[in-house]
Amino acid sequence: MTAVADITAPSVRASKLPGSFSGPRIGVLYPSGAGNLGDEAILQATFKAIRTRWPNAEVRAFTLHPARTAARHGVAAEPLTGINRHLFGAPRTDGPTPVRAMWAIARRTRSVPVLRNLTAWASSWTSAVVFEAMSVRRAWRWLQDADLLLAAGGGQLDAVWGGAWGQPYALARWSWLARRAGVPFALLSVGYGGAPGRMSKRLLKYAVSKAAYCSVRDAGSRALTKQLGVATDLPVVPDLAFALPSGSPAARRRPGFDVGLSPMVYLRPGSWPREDRAEYERYTKLWADLARDRVARGDRVHLFVTDPADMSAVDDVLSRLDDRTRRGCDVADAATPDALLDFFRGLDVVVSSRLHGVLLSIVAARPVLALSHERKVRAVMSDARVSEYCADLSTTTLPEITQRLDDLTTALEPCSHTLADYVAGARNAVRNQEDLLPRLLRSR
Repeated sequence: MTAVADITAPSVRASKLPGSFSGPRIGVLYPSGAGNLGDEAILQATFKAIRTRWPNAEVRAFTLHPARTAARHGVAAEPLTGINRHLFGAPRTDGPTPVRAMWAIARRTRSVPVLRNLTAWASSWTSAVVFEAMSVRRAWRWLQDADLLLAAGGGQLDAVWGGAWGQPYALARWSWLARRAGVPFALLSVGYGGAPGRMSKRLLKYAVSKAAYCSVRDAGSRALTKQLGVATDLPVVPDLAFALPSGSPAARRRPGFDVGLSPMVYLRPGSWPREDRAEYERYTKLWADLARDRVARGDRVHLFVTDPADMSAVDDVLSRLDDRTRRGCDVADAATPDALLDFFRGLDVVVSSRLHGVLLSIVAARPVLALSHERKVRAVMSDARVSEYCADLSTTTLPEITQRLDDLTTALEPCSHTLADYVAGARNAVRNQEDLLPRLLRSR
């Protein structure tokens, strides 16, 4: 693990009036809020880090689902951006008169060839311009008295969800506004996903290059971010969710093992930016065959999700199971990161594909078999020194999975110790980074 680098940043903020300091105003940017438990874990850890240092801090979150973020975390929240793209954007109200008028015209011309496409395009762009103008105005007003702006964790260096005008634009816009308002902007333990277009790369490069501080969550993210042309130092600090408490595992039940299995909607049409019905069906069959195999061996299978969207995948898997296998399965319903960690502590082994299904299992020191669909999953397994229990979802087979699971169940204790040692170091690195926050505050 790379050590957290020192930073060059403003000194600790002075009070606005002598003796009047009651806590800084800190903004947290995050491109989610829809209930993904990995995202919620990162936000939970971020807000706790801020409140631990400044109990009276005024925290405002800017996410894609501000109402949910506010309800879950007890913070003020607003939309991250006024831009609304497919699979990326905050829910909208009807909007001001120009927006309502353009949508009314679009509805009335739906049956008119050619014209319907033109009015739909015009109404969409009118909405984008109007809502984004409103968002920028609110952001600028808030920044006038702000002390720090954080893009806190997650795969924020990414254009897969929403394209260049999704997350890359949102980060660059906030970076630009913060710079002009004199507010330090920092990115903490962010991950690099994908930025296939030139515009995406330029926007992400601007956001990172103009930041007062930027750390990335793995060495691969650092290398990919450097390829954008970023010249600043990029210390590697693990995912912010490692700051969550691990707890103690529950007593084990025998005979058989308690196996957590987490299907996901990867490539499912309508649920993923890239769609492939045939491949999704193959994955569904693979998860169902795995559940059938474990139940036949006498194990107890617990289906779970870390993202609400994945319940569709759970239903698709259940539809493939015979009655005997279904009786050997149950569906867990963890609604918070803490509940998910409690659930993991009652398992012998976890099988997951989503990053935080894997990562939070590691936080709980529960042995995990990762069926990786992205680089970031392989990265965390490698960093935790358990890459032998990582298989490529696109090429793996049931015999390969069962063999790896057999290997894992014969090494549960040493694997748990390996994970616990890694988590202790990762948590220490995250907390060391948290100690840098006071030095990032705006000087006045």
